[in-house]
Amino acid sequence: MKKGAAYWMDINQFDNEDPIFLAQIQKGITNFVNILCGKPIPVEYALKGDSMTDGKTVYITANIKEDSIDQIVGLALHEASHVLLTDFGFLNQERGKLLEVKYKIPQEDIDNVFTLINFVEDKRIDNFIYSTAPGYQFYYEELYKTSFYNEIVDKNLLSDNFIIPTWDAYFFRIINIFNRNSDHDKLPGLQEVRDLLTFKRINTLTSTQASVEVAVEIYNIIKEFLVEEDDEDYPERHEYSNQENKIKEQVEHQKAFINSVYRKKRIPTKVKNQVNKLINTKTKIKNYEIEKGSSIPLIITHQWEDYFKSPVNRHEEIVAKGLSNGKKLLSKLKVRNSTKKDIFENQKKGKLDPRKIYKATFDENLFYKIEKEDFKNTFLHISLDLSGSMYGAKLTQTIQTAISIAYAACHLKNFDVEISLRGTSSSNTKRHKEYPLLAYFFDSRKDSVKKLNQLKYLTVVGMTPEGICLDEVGKRLPPVSHYNEVYLLNISDGLPNIGESAYNFTTAVDHTKKVVKKIRANKVGVLSYYIHDTWDKTNKSKETFTEMYGKDAKFIDVNNTSMIAKTINNLLLNNTLKVS
Repeated sequence: MKKGAAYWMDINQFDNEDPIFLAQIQKGITNFVNILCGKPIPVEYALKGDSMTDGKTVYITANIKEDSIDQIVGLALHEASHVLLTDFGFLNQERGKLLEVKYKIPQEDIDNVFTLINFVEDKRIDNFIYSTAPGYQFYYEELYKTSFYNEIVDKNLLSDNFIIPTWDAYFFRIINIFNRNSDHDKLPGLQEVRDLLTFKRINTLTSTQASVEVAVEIYNIIKEFLVEEDDEDYPERHEYSNQENKIKEQVEHQKAFINSVYRKKRIPTKVKNQVNKLINTKTKIKNYEIEKGSSIPLIITHQWEDYFKSPVNRHEEIVAKGLSNGKKLLSKLKVRNSTKKDIFENQKKGKLDPRKIYKATFDENLFYKIEKEDFKNTFLHISLDLSGSMYGAKLTQTIQTAISIAYAACHLKNFDVEISLRGTSSSNTKRHKEYPLLAYFFDSRKDSVKKLNQLKYLTVVGMTPEGICLDEVGKRLPPVSHYNEVYLLNISDGLPNIGESAYNFTTAVDHTKKVVKKIRANKVGVLSYYIHDTWDKTNKSKETFTEMYGKDAKFIDVNNTSMIAKTINNLLLNNTLKVS
């Protein structure tokens, strides 16, 4: 059974330099944190060497290893629990004069007492999460396994190291006091400390102030026994083995954890910018299963500008021509905005005809009936191939065609249209990868016709994940029960392929064929157009395209895309529905 991160992401896709992978982790952790806190809490990769929870943001490291993801999740949840439960304002107060004034703690001991405060506070908030959110326990266990429950700690707890009552010795033995190897007789007062930290007592701690009170109690127990590092009464202090150096490093690591100061690897700014695009609330990363045991991350976004908008392209003339053609198409289709009425007189039932009342005594046919003939309620989704090979005339003609259809739709009764864009997004790392990308651009049900002007910035991106994107679109199409007719219009210039990924040419063609069959099975009409230049009109391409789309495969010269508009024209004018 899968546990931890393996349950909600594909660990096989591990690549700690890949923005897609990093974004999946950040999104997953953000979801956990927001559920835990009951409100949105920012989760960000560290941009500085050391990061700590500031009460507002949870920072995670970019130093991710295949076996450390669950630990990172655990640490993020731990930091988030501080955001949820720790009173940072009160702690900042205590760090001032209150510890010295209220509890009479010497100035030189305040930093150490604060470490004790943070330790008790950690136990308080961890106990709260354990009892209220048991589903997160696994991540906590993985976190503490690394820092607190390991061979070095276990071995030294049983040894005669750290038995001189110095601050370091007490920190080591108190921090690890819940370890099964802990010996409470190794230091004076340690058993009393353990008695203060029973689960029953920790359960009673309901505030950060309560944690401070317990920490001060611990300090008062051990302060009488504390000695300096070089105390003459402990000459054996200088005879410790080299093994202690390792445990001292471990203790410093544990203290850093308790004090919420963690060494976190920075994320490069360039990668950070890519991750930011992917974690946008309007973007989703989905592990798409191509076939059993083989999946690939699919980027689904409503933020099309992040991927398909060029700062250079300005297709103003093409957009203007598309709008002009849209108006012409509208004039041909305007009949859809009218309703034909047929009146049938001399009926035995229906609406009473006042003109026939005088016949009431000898004629039963006093009624009339009206039948209306309206055009069917139609939904059309246009999927545009924006792979690199669409550059040039294919792109401009596609833009023009999509605009003309969408413009007409916005002015027609009982006709809705949606436009999506597809291509691939590159990881831009040493291990170069291409990921399928689906962007929803336009929806006539909620978008103004003015948005079509944005297509002047459209550019091509990557390769051709045809079947993957069409399958996702198919899942989002409105059910036929909401419309009388639902159509998917595909415009492409090539065959599906994502290079060296699992979605290579052979796999992609077979997959696309299955997807098209599945869409048709849901009573969706499929219209597929292969736009070609004279040089790429190969028999092989035609055969393969026909294999995928069957009778719906149409081949159109780049200079004759008006055929698509004609298809829409005929389709919409022939679909009528009688209503009474």
